[in-house]
Amino acid sequence: MPYILIRGNLASYGHKHPFRVLVSGLKAADIEQLNRFPCGGYSDESTVVYLQHPCVILTALEVLGYRVVASSSTAVKQDYNEYMWTMRKEFSDPEPYLSETSSAVIERDNLANSGREGGNFNGGNSKIDLPE
Repeated sequence: MPYILIRGNLASYGHKHPFRVLVSGLKAADIEQLNRFPCGGYSDESTVVYLQHPCVILTALEVLGYRVVASSSTAVKQDYNEYMWTMRKEFSDPEPYLSETSSAVIERDNLANSGREGGNFNGGNSKIDLPE
């Protein structure tokens, strides 16, 4: 899943750990990349709590290839200083898999169609021997 959710406060809650950022949907490799930041544990099986300012975590996620696609503030009155960001990571398209059999069929089809194309120089009487 290329989307993750980040929720964080922009004003501190207390003195010991003034900021909390909850990140949901990270893959294991991305969690490992963020190990250098103080972690407050997990709030559920897919959400990691970081004890950092949201800008620090958002910047780190951008370095990992995520981009912010949406943001909003929470509607709960006492948490007016909390915001939510949706981020997306682009994945490169995998190369198409072609087995030897399928590439041979494609090549044979291309050869078969070459005699039917308009660039035929023998007046349309060329013949191509196709391997079976």
